[in-house]
Amino acid sequence: MLGAAEEYAIECAILKVFGSEILDFVVDEGVQIHGGNGYSDEYVISKAYRDSRINRIYEGTNEINRLLTVDMVLKRAMKGRLDIMGPALAVSKELMSIPDFGGGDDGPFAKEKKAIQNFKKAILLTAGAAVQKLMAKLENEQEILMDIADMAIDVFVAESALLRVQKLVDQRGEAAAAFELDITRTFIYDAADRIGKSGRDAINAFADGDEQRMMLLGIKRFTKVEPFNSKDARRRIADRLISDNKYPL
Repeated sequence: MLGAAEEYAIECAILKVFGSEILDFVVDEGVQIHGGNGYSDEYVISKAYRDSRINRIYEGTNEINRLLTVDMVLKRAMKGRLDIMGPALAVSKELMSIPDFGGGDDGPFAKEKKAIQNFKKAILLTAGAAVQKLMAKLENEQEILMDIADMAIDVFVAESALLRVQKLVDQRGEAAAAFELDITRTFIYDAADRIGKSGRDAINAFADGDEQRMMLLGIKRFTKVEPFNSKDARRRIADRLISDNKYPL
């Protein structure tokens, strides 16, 4: 049973970090909306604000869980259970080739699938280069490991959201899943910037010269997404939340 649980240790670490930090963001916004009353015990939001903070500490601090996320992947790769360097080298070769501007997949969610596929390439490019350059020293470069972990967290959540919304569309149709589609597309759009920032920070920490310039171009290429009106999407999401006056999912 412990062995079976360990198979999902990476996903558990990711969900713990993401869930606790999203909750912190939500309750912080809640206090802001309440203004000075947000600090008053008469309002439930003040309790939520206090209670939320502990989540980033117990069950392993979020910093430790970030390090474990990357560490466990690398250990599985070293044991031959997971091939990282093969796909990482393939991404490096892709950077040297002419980009494919063909039509590609034009099926449902083709743009979202392509974005997530490219996000994964950004991780492989960054992590693969860091392993090759730093080798055993990588375990002491916690800032780089955390940057890579942040990239992985965003990609995991983006792909999970997309898979869920695909299932909903299959069950209910696209119109009935418009709310979830707005959430997913907004998250992917925002994640592109965060992944790009984490990738650049990591690369700038261990690379220089032509190698650095090439990898930074790769990060830019793999975190490019289609234009998206996130302002209107956020308004639609807010309107639904206000209308339902409850957790809608």
